[in-house]
Amino acid sequence: MKHRFGLSYRNRSFFCILFLIFFVNCKNPDLENLCDPNENAYFETILFKVLSGNTSNHCGLYLNQVFAPIFSPTPGHYTVPRFVSITTLTPGATIYVTTDGSLPTNQSTPYLSPTSIWLLAGKSIRAIAIKPGMDDSPIAEGIYSIIPVKTGQTISYAASDDASIGSGLPINYSAPKSDTVYPNDFTTLDNTTGILWKTCSQGLEGATCTINSPSVTTAGIATLTTSCNALNSANSGNGYAGYKTWRLPTMKELLSTNDASKNSLTILDPIALPATVNFAYWASTPYPPNASDAWYLDYSNSNSYATTNSNGYHGRCVASMPPIENPSFSDFGDGTVRDNATGLIWQKCSFGQNNDSTCSSAATPTNWATALTYCSSLTLGSKSWRLPNRNELVSLYDFTKAAGPTINQIVFPNTVSTANGYYWTSTTNAPGTTSAWYVNFTTTFNSIYDVYPKANTLNVRCVSE
Repeated sequence: MKHRFGLSYRNRSFFCILFLIFFVNCKNPDLENLCDPNENAYFETILFKVLSGNTSNHCGLYLNQVFAPIFSPTPGHYTVPRFVSITTLTPGATIYVTTDGSLPTNQSTPYLSPTSIWLLAGKSIRAIAIKPGMDDSPIAEGIYSIIPVKTGQTISYAASDDASIGSGLPINYSAPKSDTVYPNDFTTLDNTTGILWKTCSQGLEGATCTINSPSVTTAGIATLTTSCNALNSANSGNGYAGYKTWRLPTMKELLSTNDASKNSLTILDPIALPATVNFAYWASTPYPPNASDAWYLDYSNSNSYATTNSNGYHGRCVASMPPIENPSFSDFGDGTVRDNATGLIWQKCSFGQNNDSTCSSAATPTNWATALTYCSSLTLGSKSWRLPNRNELVSLYDFTKAAGPTINQIVFPNTVSTANGYYWTSTTNAPGTTSAWYVNFTTTFNSIYDVYPKANTLNVRCVSE
C-alpha cells in the first residue's frame, strides 16, 4: 500500500503533546523534584527530552534507546473490521516487522502503512524500532484474531440458521478509484479484508470495465497468472496504479467475494467489482492431490471446485499482501478448540463421536434440521453453540493437504474423510432452498463446498464465539 505517515501529522502531534504537558497540567516544574518518579515533572521532563531529540540520561535513567513500537488497536480478538498501525514515540525511528515468527532486524520488512487484521490474523507480529546513534528498541509482539466475513445471506429459512444468527464481518467495498498518477488505472479496496483488487477482470479496463468489452481474458491458470504478474511492469515499470505486487488471488481471497444470497452472479458487490463474468475465476492456491488441476470459484452458482488448469476461465488480480494462512489452534482439553485466526471456538469431535482426545467412535450423519437443533442444544464447555455458516466452516479447510481429511488432524482427530463425508453449514442454497451448503474435507471429490438436499444426512461440527 502507498500510504505513509506525514511530517505534518507528526509535528501536530508533537505540539499537542507539549501543550497538554505544560499548559493543561498548569504546574510549575521548578516547584517539583525532577528526579522524583512520584512527581509529574519527572515523566514530563523525560518525554520532553525524548521528543526534542535530547537522549542524555535523566537522573540516572538511560534514554538513548528507541521507544518500543506500539500496536493500535491493542492485540486481541475483534468482531469488526480494523486496521493495525504501528508507531514509536522516538522521532525519526524506522519500524521493521516480521510475521513468520523470526526476530525483526533492520533487514526485515519496513513498516509503511496500516494493514487489516483480516490479512494478519493468527500470526505473531513482531516489530522493532531502529534509529542510527541510538540503541534498538525492545521487540514488541502482538497476535490478532477476527471473525470471518458474512456470507451475504439475509433470508432466514430456519431458527439458528445463517441469516438468523447473522455472524460475520460486514461487507464494505469502496467504489472503483482512479489512480491520481495513472488515471486510466482503477482499483477497488475491500475495507473489511484490506484486499486491494484490480477493479476489472483481466482483459477489461475502465471505471465500469467497459473498455475492451466483451474481450475479457478467457484462459488457463498459467496465462492468467502471467497476466496478473505483468501488471507489475505497467507504466514503464512503475506498476499498474503504482503498485508492483500484483498477483492472482488465493482461494481465501477469492472466496471472500462470494455471496450466498444470490441465485446467480454471486459476487458480493457487483458495483465495486463491475462486469464480473457469470462463470469461473481462477485462484493461485495449489491443489495438492493433482498438480495438473487448480482451484476456481464459479460465480454462476457460488460453488468451488478444482479442475484441469488449462480450462478457459477468468481472473481478477490483487495487489495487497497475501493473507497469512498457516493454521494455528489452541486445544482447551475439554472438547473445545480455538482457532487463533478467527477466534471461533470449535467442537473438537464430530457429532456422534466420543468426547475424548482421539474422538473415538464413528460420527453420526444427520439431516440439516437435526444438525441445527443439535448444535443449538449443545452445552459443551458451558458455551452456547450453533451450526457454522459457510464462511466459518470453510475457514478450517487446509489447502496444503494432498489427502483427506483436509483439516488439522491433530486438533480435529478422526474427522470424516470417506466418500460423501461432508459437513453441514447453516447456509441455505438460495436458488433451491430445500438444499444447504456443505464443506468437503475429503479428497475423494474435488469440491471445497457445494449444496446437498437438507433431507439427506451429513456430518456435523458445531461452533461457538
